[in-house]
Amino acid sequence: MRSLVPLLGVMGLLGLGDVQAQSASKGGVFCCTDNGHQVCGDTLPPQCFNKSYRELSPQGTVRRLVEAPLTPEQLARREAEEKLRRAEQARLRAEQRRNQSLLETYASVADIDARRDRAVDAVQQELKQAEARYNLLMVKRQELQREAEFYQKRPMPPVLASSLRESDSELGAQVAVIESKRKDIEAIRTRFEQDRSRYIALTDPRAAAPLPR
Repeated sequence: MRSLVPLLGVMGLLGLGDVQAQSASKGGVFCCTDNGHQVCGDTLPPQCFNKSYRELSPQGTVRRLVEAPLTPEQLARREAEEKLRRAEQARLRAEQRRNQSLLETYASVADIDARRDRAVDAVQQELKQAEARYNLLMVKRQELQREAEFYQKRPMPPVLASSLRESDSELGAQVAVIESKRKDIEAIRTRFEQDRSRYIALTDPRAAAPLPR
């Protein structure tokens, strides 16, 4: 039994050598450039740490290329670029949705013009009502003012003073309503002008024309 132990040890070493030889024959070579010189090894040489390197087959063909790890500055720049790329993709998707919605909303340029006119007419009617209400309030305010002229040299009755304040408040509110309606009309025209231009650009870019007022 004792005589077999050394023999088994020798056979084991020989077998291990065969396995290592087979592994070496199937393995690759790792190469990089360090200070202008090519450095290679069966395993990645220390000089290649944190550098880009190539893994070569035993036949010398390139199996893969491994880029060097990014520096903190490069990582920050890549993250910023990726953020911009995602933002641009989101913008393009949103624009595509808006364009699709626009094409589904209107049947033609004439349809856009007709809808614009109806929307403007509706607000213009409201504007006329607000202006008429303002004119009535002004007539009332003038009557109160004429009445107040009798009290230039004596105390004004509390009821009259209260009516004047209320009239001024109503006039101010009505002026705000009129201004709001005028802004609404302008906003409607602007919105439909934008929709019209985009619709034409999507359906017939050569036919683009400003929105008639």
